[in-house]
Amino acid sequence: MTFQDRNTIVSIVVNLTMLTYVISRLITMQAAGAFDGPDAVNVWARMVVWVIPLSIAATIAGTILFNIFFAVATGQQKPSFVVDERDKHFERRGSFAVIAGAGIGFVSGIVALAMDYSALVGLNIMYFGMAAGALGSDLVRFASYRRGY
Repeated sequence: MTFQDRNTIVSIVVNLTMLTYVISRLITMQAAGAFDGPDAVNVWARMVVWVIPLSIAATIAGTILFNIFFAVATGQQKPSFVVDERDKHFERRGSFAVIAGAGIGFVSGIVALAMDYSALVGLNIMYFGMAAGALGSDLVRFASYRRGY
């Protein structure tokens, strides 16, 4: 397993974990009536503000720990950090998936707002579009490395 594969796997796991957390948190907050008042968007934003840095920190910590455990388990001395044209091509594919997911999520959120859905619904559509784009990027990169082209 290459260094890029390991990092992508960690990123997929963190993305799925964060999506699960956000969905469960939204359901819990909705059931508790946190979104009933006029400050519903502010409550939602405070939750998202904490999810983003938590996700970044979890990805960094997970990458470091997974690579350490992998090196100990396999006896691999030093991973190869060489980036060639193939790696750049796979990164571009992943970037396209992020842009597509974020773009579709943003436009869908705007359309939902134009159709008189609440701001909270529009923001959730945008958030999950961007999260789906990030997860899609990781899956595209992982599949590209598995295929080899």
